[in-house]
This record gives sequence, C-alpha cells and structure tokens, in this order.
Amino acid sequence: MKTRVGIAAAAGLLVVSGCGATGLRTGAGTVEKETASAFLTTAESDWHRQVDAEPTKNLSPAARCYFVTGADGNQSLGTMACGPLRRLGSAERQVWDVVRIETTGGDKPGLQLPDGEQWKKSQLRPDSSDLWRPDDKAADDNADSLAAPPPPAAPAGLTSVTVKSETLELKAVTGKLVVPDGTVTLKGLASPATFGSGLQQVAPATGEKFVVAVFGTSPTIDPLTGDAAYDRKAVKNTPTTQWTITVGDQQRPVEVLPQDDATTTAEQTLLVSVPKDSSEVLLTATSGPVVQSLSLTTGQRTSTDIAAAYYRAGVSADLNKSLPTTVRNVGYFKSSYSLSLGKAALTPWDPTRGWAPQGKAWARVQVTSTLDYSNFTYKAAWGSPFLTATADGAPVPAITGDPDTEVIAIPVPATTKTLQLTANTALKFNGRNSSAVPTSGTVTFPPLTATASFQ
Repeated sequence: MKTRVGIAAAAGLLVVSGCGATGLRTGAGTVEKETASAFLTTAESDWHRQVDAEPTKNLSPAARCYFVTGADGNQSLGTMACGPLRRLGSAERQVWDVVRIETTGGDKPGLQLPDGEQWKKSQLRPDSSDLWRPDDKAADDNADSLAAPPPPAAPAGLTSVTVKSETLELKAVTGKLVVPDGTVTLKGLASPATFGSGLQQVAPATGEKFVVAVFGTSPTIDPLTGDAAYDRKAVKNTPTTQWTITVGDQQRPVEVLPQDDATTTAEQTLLVSVPKDSSEVLLTATSGPVVQSLSLTTGQRTSTDIAAAYYRAGVSADLNKSLPTTVRNVGYFKSSYSLSLGKAALTPWDPTRGWAPQGKAWARVQVTSTLDYSNFTYKAAWGSPFLTATADGAPVPAITGDPDTEVIAIPVPATTKTLQLTANTALKFNGRNSSAVPTSGTVTFPPLTATASFQ
C-alpha cells in the first residue's frame, strides 16, 4: 500500500512559523499547528481511501492519524501512525500503519511524505513514543488492544486438498489406506476453529465445523517384486481408485493421490467442513469392487476385514527351491527341463487378475523354468495340475498355471500363515507323423516342494 501527500499540497499549507513552540518540533524547525493539522487532514483522507476498501478488518470508529513523537510531548520522531486498524491474520497490538515523513526546509517548515514511500502496515506502536495531534485528540487507552476481525465464513460443505503447510494443533495418528495405485498415510488430525492464515483465513459456515487431516502419499509396493504395484498405463483390470469424503449419507469427491506417476507427496492437508453434529467423517477409497474407509475422527480404518493382506507385515518369503536340469528320453523323444520357485508373497490384488475374492488373498509365486526338446517330430504340451498347495494345512482348489507362467496366483484365505507348494511337472507329447516312435506319451519330472511362512 502506498500513501502519498504531494509536496505541492504540503507546501501550500506552509505558514510562517511564529509560535513554533506550539507546533510539531522537528530537526528542521517547528511546523506550526495549522500547517501540521492541514498535513494530517490530507494524509488521513488519503489513508482512509485505501484502508476503507480493504476486506475483513476491524477499523476503530475513532481511527485517525497521529504524529509519532517522543514520550515527553511534541518532538517528532520522523514518522506518522494511523489507526487503530486490526487486519485479519495480524497479531495482537499490531494495529498501526506507519510511514516516514520529512520536513521541508526554509523559514517556514512544512511536511511531506517522501516520494515513493511505502506504508508499513499492521505495526506495533513504536517503543518509548507518544501519539500527538495538533488538535490534542488522543488515542484511546485501549486502542492497541483492538480485537481481531472475525474471519469470513467458508462455503458450506467445503472440501479441499492443499500442499500448503498450516499451523495446526494436530493429534498424532498413523492410520492408512492401501490400494493398488497408492498408499495414503495419516500424520495428524485436527478440528480447528479457523483454517488458514492472513487474508486466507476462514471460519466454518453457519452450523458446521472443520475437520482437518494431514497426510502423505506413496506408491504401493508389490511385496513380490519390491517395485510399485501399479502401472497406470499397463493395468486394465482395476480402475483408478475413486476417493470420497463420506459424511452421513453424503459422498464428496476428493483427490488425494497425484494424477501423474509421481505418487509420493511428503505432506498434504485435507480440509472438510461438516455439520456440527457429525460424529464420523470417513475418507473412502473405492477400487473396483473393494471399498475401504479411514476415520478422520479416530485415524483408524473402519474396514479392517477388507484387503487385509495389505496391512500385514511379513507377507513375502524367499523359497529358493530349484530342480536342476533333468533329462527325460523316451524313444526318439528327448527332453531336458529345469525349474525354480523364487519367492512367494501374499497380496489382495494382482496386476493380471485384479482383486482376490472376498476373504481371500493372492499367494503369488515366482516361477522360472527351461524346457528343451529338439526333435521336431513331436509337439508337446504341459499336463495339469502343475502346482498344488495347502494353506495352513488345508488343500487349496486347483490352480491355473504351468511352468511357463512367470507368476502364478493362488487364492488362499487372507489369514494364511503357512503355504506349502508342490510342483509336479508332466509333459505330454505327440508325434507329428507315423514315423515317430513312440507316437505319443508323457514324461514326468521330479516334484519340487517349498514352504512359505508369513507373519
């Protein structure tokens, strides 16, 4: 904000200094009362034109401009202060707008604002000073204690996410929601009376209250590979998660995960304005058929039996079981085969198959195999079942997959702690013509077993 009283205007108010002692004493002489008063009138009018248009303020009815003088009377300290005016977001007692003034030289000293001088808004009253006017009007004793203006009301039902850090009294929480395309982790919750700072500060709409959650986001890691579980460009089975705020029977869309590949954010702030009598506010994630919710009141998940494997520790195990290269020759049919089971992991979602059935998790197993049969007289195909399993001792239904499948997903109870695997490999062959001896048959390779233990 700039306030100027031009030199010409000030000079027009100069008078002969006869009774200098009764005016404003300066280093360049005494500015008589009439001249000082005219200067204040002009400056005060200009100041009012600017501050009267400012939004959200508390302007005292007795607001006016004063010369800042020494504590002993009318000795100018070279500044002028106007107020009291308390702006939204300003601290207690910061109610004065202060600007430097200059004394014009000559036999008849006058006053002016230096060209281009800017006001210092919302200042404390200068220490060891007084406020003086030629008309002897004094500032109220409680002028510096002017109350802050109430912040404007936010729109009803306001819901927003920002990356700007706010000063909040947070209740520390660590709850999280995990979906394939990202993980949201709470850092703190608050119910502030107002939100924001400075001119951006707002209060809840009538009949509402604020609920604030500070959170971070990160990629969801595939426990089998150690990489991000979700590739937005490659995954087609599961749609991008839809995030909403649930208040009673109302659903409000909200974006909490970045819409690009940079799915990590250190801190974001979710602001929700809800009816005062709302006992629960939920952050809800809907990913295909799977719906999960996180309470913004307690910081805890309310859907503890859904996608449970995402919230377990120790859901991966190294199998490191191998069948060395094994030769099987039957007549003209000659073959060699090797097999490895590398790692197993429990997860509720698989990038190829989507979400596991309700109450289940995918036990995903890494498979590596090599097969060589060089006689083109035959064609061959894998027999089934290739991989059988038990989960905590109970047999698992037949599993689709063969040794050429890099990752085999087995639906098991979500609570599984011990997974026992057996690979029985059979290769069926058929001759392409009558010269093949034998014309058909099956070769089997030694079984390979492995056990995965999960926490």
